[in-house]
Amino acid sequence: MNAFFRLCLAAALAVPPHPSSAAEPADAESEIIETYRGSLSEYLQGRYQAAEAGYLYLVALGSLDAGPTANLALMLRDQGKPDEAAPQWLKATLLDKTDSFLWNQRAWNYLALGRFKEARDAFKKAVENSDRPDDEGEAHLGLGLSDSIDGNDKAALPEFENAIKRSTYLRSAASLELARLRLRRRDYAPAIQLFTDSLEADREQPEAARELAEVYEKTGQAKAAWQAYKLLGDLDPRDPTAAGKLKKLERYIEGPPEDSLPLVRLARPMFRGLEDESEADRAPPAVRVALFAGPDGLPRHLTRFYVMGSTTTRLWDLRLEDEVVQAAPPYRQWEISYRADSRLIEIRDTNGNIVYVTKQPFRFQPTHEGYTLLVKNPQPTDVRGLDLSDRELRGMLEVIPTPDGFHLVNEVPLQEYLFGITPTALPPGSPPAAYRTLAVLTRSKVLERLRRGVSNAERTQLCDGEHCFLYRGLAKERADSTEAVRETRGVTILPPQGMALEEHRSCGWSTLSGVQDRRTPALVLRSPLDFERLTHRFPDKKLYHEASSIVPANWNRWVRILDPDPIRERVERVADVGPLRRIVVLGRDATGRVQGVRVIGARGQAEFKGAEAVEAVLSPGGLRSTMFSLLPIYKGKRLLKILVWGAGTGHGRGVCIAGTLGQAHLGRRFDEILDHYYGSGLRYQGYTKPKPVVFEAPKPAAPAKPQGYRRPRTKSHHRQPHRRRPAEKR
Repeated sequence: MNAFFRLCLAAALAVPPHPSSAAEPADAESEIIETYRGSLSEYLQGRYQAAEAGYLYLVALGSLDAGPTANLALMLRDQGKPDEAAPQWLKATLLDKTDSFLWNQRAWNYLALGRFKEARDAFKKAVENSDRPDDEGEAHLGLGLSDSIDGNDKAALPEFENAIKRSTYLRSAASLELARLRLRRRDYAPAIQLFTDSLEADREQPEAARELAEVYEKTGQAKAAWQAYKLLGDLDPRDPTAAGKLKKLERYIEGPPEDSLPLVRLARPMFRGLEDESEADRAPPAVRVALFAGPDGLPRHLTRFYVMGSTTTRLWDLRLEDEVVQAAPPYRQWEISYRADSRLIEIRDTNGNIVYVTKQPFRFQPTHEGYTLLVKNPQPTDVRGLDLSDRELRGMLEVIPTPDGFHLVNEVPLQEYLFGITPTALPPGSPPAAYRTLAVLTRSKVLERLRRGVSNAERTQLCDGEHCFLYRGLAKERADSTEAVRETRGVTILPPQGMALEEHRSCGWSTLSGVQDRRTPALVLRSPLDFERLTHRFPDKKLYHEASSIVPANWNRWVRILDPDPIRERVERVADVGPLRRIVVLGRDATGRVQGVRVIGARGQAEFKGAEAVEAVLSPGGLRSTMFSLLPIYKGKRLLKILVWGAGTGHGRGVCIAGTLGQAHLGRRFDEILDHYYGSGLRYQGYTKPKPVVFEAPKPAAPAKPQGYRRPRTKSHHRQPHRRRPAEKR
């Protein structure tokens, strides 16, 4: 690099360079490129000090580009050195005075140092220079937080409102901060409405659910508080306060508290003799599904429910292999309840008379195919993480006794099971090609699970929760998805070696295997600054999921503002760390997904590796994916707040549902969509791809002769003058 420095110095001083340096600029350029690559690799592996050295070297070259300086500032920030990062952000904004994103990051750094006036000035400069609504919305969010932390609540209110107007991705976070401000001013009614708005924008916020429940409880609204704690328990079943609060509040609610939830309640079965069914829909194999399963995939114990059939229904004892009571006519209801004192299961008729008592498993079975069973008013021992709606089911219903009640199992043919699970993975109104894609994928996954065999005593292969496939019976079936399942009957896929049949809601920009959500993969993470821009800004318009208007906004980008105190409580279940000082990302994969975090406190530190562990410590049930960046705000040496800027939803493996919707809206077939995510190694069974249509350019036609065309005469066509023969002599 000495030659490169000589070239720069010679250009600056107008001195001719050394002759030996003329052939070396190419080597200098390649060395700069390698330094960029090496620094990015160190950043992805969590070695921020080594990455800092690389970017410091690039800054020392005297480039007029603000990128190396901004990357150096990011490395200092991630090491917990905002005071050293401040001059680097200042330099970056001087090098590029019109980049509103850099002004925002400079302002966040000032806010982390408690320099509120400078932070506000930088955020206002970002608003002034911004030509993008995402950067402007981020600046208004920063202005609101600056005023809120500084104690100027009145000035913070309009800034948060402006953030909501500028960016739909900031609606949940800004509404939550507005609710906290209103709560601080004891304006309970507006605070409750803002908490509700935040949860409507993004339901996966356990912090908002907890604070809303506390407000309801404080204002004496027991039923509403029970509902909010129920939501908290759904998002984080391990939350220590949710279960206790639910039991406590039940004493102040008249009637079953579950009745206050927005549940589906049916008086009788809606379907009687499904006319569109065929024998092929009921063809084997059959699937056994555990009903009312929790987030862990294990079925919850029930103590009571009601059942009714749309046709004559038999009660069949599996141990005796016999019909033990007289079959019930259509729409005759049975009550099934568990007696804890004797551990017996009682079956009662509509008059409350006991018709059968047993400790053995039994089942309800319609006498005619094409009819349904309705499960009504289930009462589990633990309601956290459960949908307690009534369920109308195809097939047979089996009741299996347990020490704490009983489990319910639905045995249903595969094709009819697909009718119920295919539409739950997609938003209503999805294009047919998206339904076909999910039908083929889910059929292949279910058959793969059936081939593994059964490893539990109840012989269930699947559950009805999101741990397996979300299954709610006929209530969630749609005509267009049912048609897609029938059109793809028998079609399955086998993934390439090393890949699994999986799906997730949104990949953010790239799946875990590196498949980008676009036709031409042109997005490349060249530096930490690129990843920061990706998580802070709107998705690229060339991504497939941007081609669909029905993809929820919070699938693609999301923001969380976390309080360090709950994080400390969760960390101290495994280690005593004291007040939190820093949270450091241990490493990332090539797509930017976090591999683990280190939580550093005043008395110690603890590491958490893996997606589940990272989510469990930072925000259980609140992180939509591990593709996020952390922006800390300090108060002295203590962490005050942590901003999480995230992209995508789900684990990132397999098929991206948001991208599937976009490709389907663009007219791609289901096999083209699957090939995009699995590549040419994907094998199909029961399906032959159509031959590609090759459009050949037509041969140029001969120019047409104009009408009245007359071939011009040439010299050879001219009439020769008539010459008389000479007279013959006589």
